[in-house]
Amino acid sequence: MPTILIIDDNEQFNLMLKSALEIKGYNVETAKNGKEAKTLYQNKTYDVIITDIIMPDVNGYEVILDLRRLNMSDRTIAVSGGGRTSAEYYLMTAQHFDAAATFNKPVDLQALRAKVEEIIKSHS
Repeated sequence: MPTILIIDDNEQFNLMLKSALEIKGYNVETAKNGKEAKTLYQNKTYDVIITDIIMPDVNGYEVILDLRRLNMSDRTIAVSGGGRTSAEYYLMTAQHFDAAATFNKPVDLQALRAKVEEIIKSHS
């Protein structure tokens, strides 16, 4: 069964997304920031990693760059609701760092699940 890691400092978002993906039969783990996530993905391989961009400690850009060094950026989906600038700016930058896909918050769950499935199929 595919395993997905969700990284977001918003606990409600983590729980909502976790539920939406578990309903489809995926194993889902969550981390509240990039620092916590790094300890997880350095010790385990995930089929898909979904990361917020704006987080305390280690942000989503750092996560994506680290995953790129581990040859896993093509399994990464970046999400953002914006911050000091628009979400589009943050997500465009994530694409330049080789994120496989990007989504604005609030996330279209149906489109996100379709992208998760596409990434999983491309690596099986």
